[in-house]
Amino acid sequence: MRLKDPFSLKAVGMTKRTNKPRKPRDEESSDEVSGLTCQHVSKAVDLSSVKKVVTSSMWSMCSDCLRERTMIDGEPASGHDILICLKCGFQGCSQSESQHSTKHHQTLHPESHCITVSLGTWKAWCFECNEELSTHCNKKALAQTLDFLQKHSVKAASDAFGWTGLREEPSDYADQSRGKSPVNNSTLVPVKGINNLGNTCFFNAVMQNLSQTHMLNDLIQDVKEKGHKLKICPPGALTVTLPSPEPLTSAMFLFLHSMKESGKGPVNPKILFNQLCQKAPRFKGYQQQDSQELLHYLLDSIRVEETKRIKAGILKSFNNPTEKTADDETKRQVKAYGKEGVKMNFVDRIFVGELTNTIMCEECEHISTVKEAFIDISLPIIEERVVLPKYENCVHFAPLLTEKKSEKVYTSARKQMLISSLPPVVTLHLKRFHQAGMNLRKVNRHVNFPLILDLAPFCSASCKNLVAGERVLYSLYGIVEHSGSMRGGHYTACVKVRWPQRRTEQPHRRNMAGPREASSATQGQWVYVSDTNVHAVPESRVLNSQAYLLFYEEML
Repeated sequence: MRLKDPFSLKAVGMTKRTNKPRKPRDEESSDEVSGLTCQHVSKAVDLSSVKKVVTSSMWSMCSDCLRERTMIDGEPASGHDILICLKCGFQGCSQSESQHSTKHHQTLHPESHCITVSLGTWKAWCFECNEELSTHCNKKALAQTLDFLQKHSVKAASDAFGWTGLREEPSDYADQSRGKSPVNNSTLVPVKGINNLGNTCFFNAVMQNLSQTHMLNDLIQDVKEKGHKLKICPPGALTVTLPSPEPLTSAMFLFLHSMKESGKGPVNPKILFNQLCQKAPRFKGYQQQDSQELLHYLLDSIRVEETKRIKAGILKSFNNPTEKTADDETKRQVKAYGKEGVKMNFVDRIFVGELTNTIMCEECEHISTVKEAFIDISLPIIEERVVLPKYENCVHFAPLLTEKKSEKVYTSARKQMLISSLPPVVTLHLKRFHQAGMNLRKVNRHVNFPLILDLAPFCSASCKNLVAGERVLYSLYGIVEHSGSMRGGHYTACVKVRWPQRRTEQPHRRNMAGPREASSATQGQWVYVSDTNVHAVPESRVLNSQAYLLFYEEML
């Protein structure tokens, strides 16, 4: 979901040839650009000069912003805001307030400093042609320079992690690793770039966050092979042997394993993405898609596969290949174990919680309650604070005691939504896209979000294992960010490289963390990822992002 004018240059009106006729483009084209071969490449690309300047300069920072001490959201312009001149290696921001990259082109000889590459999207752009360029043209200099910059970006990210202080293994994990070691809890999960298959940035951003979900890495490691033992109770302890995982789950494991391997370049997600498209054909065709919908379809599809796998294991334990051949008592037991067993799939154990909706009619005070499972919690973005509770319509049926008909009567009602069961990982969805009349609109307003979130005020009194006055703290570890508009945009991720927490044997233990525990949860290094572009960023950059999805993990 990238912008067709990724560097926002047309609106600035700084080019010479804006009236030049342009070749028509397919609005649903993939991320692989199809621009013409530019006549300026031979003059405007100098690999040796770029190498010399880039290796001696601060990476992914606007040179003029640093010199002028210009700040964007409290930090020097960095990351996806930076364009690099392929003639001299100058790094300039593309922010509308400064436009140092545009000014650089105008100040120097225009035809010699007219080609830039975005360090966030790796798109090449010619100011003179007002055209996005193909990096696969017959001009080798352009492709070679881009290759150098991408490799340098990976090296810069690796070097950045040397000062994070995360190399030392905390002593708290030593005893645990000596006790039982089916899961590699004592190592950091590295951050790798993911190849864009064509408009698949929505997929890549979500997968970066799932790759840094420690509990997912642990549990999928346990169940990845045929023969895994699963203990189900009640109505009585039953140990079942699971068959081989289904194709999507297997592809998910292979992808997560590739993300953890060290010493290799960006990961190709083609196998996993193709398996998902088999389950959800809507993602075929490499068109612009929504990250939140992707997360739902992916987790739901894996959940269905694992549920089927657990049911097959239960049936096999009763020596019945199908439910049709079972007697009534066996069917009763299979149903009872199935009801408990399906809840033990790793998707439910990590991501699925429960909301309780309570509606009270203000006229008759009738109360109705509905419970529903959730994978994420969608939150509207509002301009003004709304005084809760929210009022909705409650439908009454007033009988008419001569014709046997009824009439709807609408009255005010009070609705309250509370969390009745908390999962270990809570995903918040900020509803930036909404219907405005006949059109879809994006809300670009910045939303403040905490690094440490206390969910206790939003939990029902019946929330499992929650004591009155207890705090329920969750720590932010990942973000999916969307830049651009409804017409086109780009998804990126910010993830926190951190040590896994020690998990107790109590699956639903809640915490009463004090200041020391809350402080320790913030240790780690935030990393910005845009497809294959990976580099470390300060915490302030994360807090100023235009978040779309927020991933929080329970503090143990």
